[in-house]
Amino acid sequence: MNTHEIDPPKVSPPRLSKEWPEFTDKLAAALKKLKEDHYLIVVVKGTNQYVQFAAQGSFGLRAETTANAYRAKREQLTEQQMAQLIEAGWGPPTGTPSQSTPENDPDGSPNFYVDFPAPPAYAEIARLAVTTLSEILRVPYPGFLEYEAFDDKRNSLVLPGLGLKRAERGNRPAPAVLAKRLLAIMREVTGVAELAYDKDGDIGIRYGSLAVFVSRVGNPPHIQIYAPLVMDVKESPRLHARLNELNACDSCVRLFHSRGVISAVTNIPADPLMTEHLSIVLRHFCKIADGIDELLSAEFGGTMHYPGDMPSLLKH
Repeated sequence: MNTHEIDPPKVSPPRLSKEWPEFTDKLAAALKKLKEDHYLIVVVKGTNQYVQFAAQGSFGLRAETTANAYRAKREQLTEQQMAQLIEAGWGPPTGTPSQSTPENDPDGSPNFYVDFPAPPAYAEIARLAVTTLSEILRVPYPGFLEYEAFDDKRNSLVLPGLGLKRAERGNRPAPAVLAKRLLAIMREVTGVAELAYDKDGDIGIRYGSLAVFVSRVGNPPHIQIYAPLVMDVKESPRLHARLNELNACDSCVRLFHSRGVISAVTNIPADPLMTEHLSIVLRHFCKIADGIDELLSAEFGGTMHYPGDMPSLLKH
């Protein structure tokens, strides 16, 4: 056992961008402009992580943030994050998406949620949303966000005061078309003609000591590149401090610890999906992640996740 585990150092809170307070004010102002049956969704680009708001007139305003039922398996909230959401003021999900429908559970939600009575405290709502994004979901900067706003007839609403890019909801490729294109690009990039999806919907390859999985996740869809690095690692403040330190070195590849496994992940937009873009990101991801598994295993113990019978390497 590593003796440093006995007396781990205290971990400082995440450093927050100076832009978050200004964005909090912008969000509060945008929420104030919503009329009854208007909706605003603030999304972390390339993911299914969001905070969303529904203006309900004399009944106030409901806010929600994504629960695990709507997250890809590699974007699942940890127990610590779920506890932080509840501590911040969110109510826990009251059921699954099939259970907590408006008909079966009109006062609940499959997401984390809060109902604010009329007149809504817009500044308080905005602070909760920004705390969730910046401190719990660890979004580094408001520029990582985009938004969608619409009325009950799905007519788009424009909120320029937010200072965010509007999410593009145009002519997305059908899931089957996107799946076919992703597989064709992966075969071209790796030079492995026999690549195929596994039972989990992943395309798996081997790179050095890594098992790397590429898949389509989220709504709007994006491409996720994921690699489990070290298994059976005990959670500790020292571990989180080390992962934060490594994450600060590269904005593309994110390291995280969940359910005893240290993993690496990155995301790119699925629309448009371009061969050169995926190739560059995949190669960068593999070069960064390969070797980090040995480093972290040496520092924190655990078992390295060696790939099994998988197609090997990318083309040079």
